[in-house]
Amino acid sequence: MNFFPLIGSTLKTSIGQNITLFYPDRLGYYPYKNEVTGEAFNGGLPQLSLLENHLKKAKEDIQFYIPSDEQLGLAVIDWENWRPVWIRNWGSKDIYRQESIELVQQRDLSLSEGEARAIAKMEFEFAAKSFMLETLKLGIEMKPNRLWGYYLYPDCYNYDYKQNPHNYTGTCLDIEIERNNELNWLWEKSTALYPSVYLETALKSSRNAQLFVRNRVQEAIRTSYVSNSSHPLPVFVYTRPVFTDVYEEYLSEDDLVNTIGESAALGASGIVIWGDMNLTQNKNTCRTLDNYLRRTLTPYLINVTMAARICSQVLCQDSGACARKKWNSNDYLHLNPENIAIQMTKDGKYTLQGQPSYQDLQAFIEKFDCLCYAGHSCEPRADINDIHYLHACISEDICIQISSNSLSNIEASEEKILPNRTAFSFISESKGTLSTHPETEYFQSTFGNNILNITTAEYNTVTAASSYDLEENDTRTFSSSSSYKIRMFNLFHLVLLLRTLIQMAHESENILFPHYI
Repeated sequence: MNFFPLIGSTLKTSIGQNITLFYPDRLGYYPYKNEVTGEAFNGGLPQLSLLENHLKKAKEDIQFYIPSDEQLGLAVIDWENWRPVWIRNWGSKDIYRQESIELVQQRDLSLSEGEARAIAKMEFEFAAKSFMLETLKLGIEMKPNRLWGYYLYPDCYNYDYKQNPHNYTGTCLDIEIERNNELNWLWEKSTALYPSVYLETALKSSRNAQLFVRNRVQEAIRTSYVSNSSHPLPVFVYTRPVFTDVYEEYLSEDDLVNTIGESAALGASGIVIWGDMNLTQNKNTCRTLDNYLRRTLTPYLINVTMAARICSQVLCQDSGACARKKWNSNDYLHLNPENIAIQMTKDGKYTLQGQPSYQDLQAFIEKFDCLCYAGHSCEPRADINDIHYLHACISEDICIQISSNSLSNIEASEEKILPNRTAFSFISESKGTLSTHPETEYFQSTFGNNILNITTAEYNTVTAASSYDLEENDTRTFSSSSSYKIRMFNLFHLVLLLRTLIQMAHESENILFPHYI
């Protein structure tokens, strides 16, 4: 399972991680209510909680969980109990609206229901905004080398695929786009966006899944331009390896295309793959996950990541990421299976057989555009024959190399296949299998930047997410004080498997399981 460059454990005692998730009990005094029992925590309503006390505790928590000022990474605040836009607190969350109204009525019994509701809305939204915004600003001020944002923001609530499966379009309704615009204060201060594209079985291997994800990611891309239209925020899309309503059923390759593939093709900066302890509850589930990672997920990640790297070099001259020219098209960043095959050897290594064709490279130019990395100019290449060298790597030892002679002498033959003398290499010293580490509560990979390009500098600074590879000038790109530096995680597929913590000895009957808080 050696494929993931950043790691994160949800253990409450885990600190100093390069991805930090702040749940309600780990960041200040987040006010919320138990929606079933009505029990209030930290005041229950944001307008009943003392912001000053919250920020004081939040400052301590941020320093505890992120002790280093230099460490690069992500900081995701996961607050889901209430929503800052009043009208979006429907269903079980209506308790926040009703109790806000009751609070106003208790102060002034002469108010009509409409008057009390209007005042309650104003007070709730003001307090909710203050809590979210001031917490975000505190985090950025304290740890500017992190990308700060809220999980599930933005959302466009296009969940009507069950009610309207045959006519489902996935479109984000205008009213929801307007409500997202009401949150411009959040987009303007965030340094990253973290939307979600979790799938239910109702979307299994379907066109509706494609539409569901496409529109959600595109709305996040739109929102990312609010802060600075020239340098949008990076978008990291949350997905899961299993369906949310059937945890033992894994996503098929079609489903991976509809989630990871869609996100990559639309220009997302990364993917967060999140799983929970159900995937590792016994020996059989561990083996099932192991098999899925090795035979389905990892090969697909190799496919998309290598295609994205090639496209970046061919189209963007390695100074930008590829995104669809037509966002609602079915164009993907995939290797052509007719020309290149990904295979796994008996010892668990991955190899590529074949070579890209002229048409494969030309397709990138015809179907994709460039999203430039921060501080870089990347005018899209118009003519494939201008390519003099191609060296696309997804890690230090996994590369595709095409010689300059081959590229400069591409024949416009009927098939237009790159000559046989083209040097095509895919060398891996890493095994894509799970390893046992009894002293840790997470697993990590050595495959490195086949998933992540963590810098905005030249090609030779591509890293495997190890801190010693990051130059000082790369570190400065994480600073959130300048808007042009915000898009620092600038590649295609940052993949993290969080909370699914496997400690498995393959040839042993002894299976170690982590404990969760």
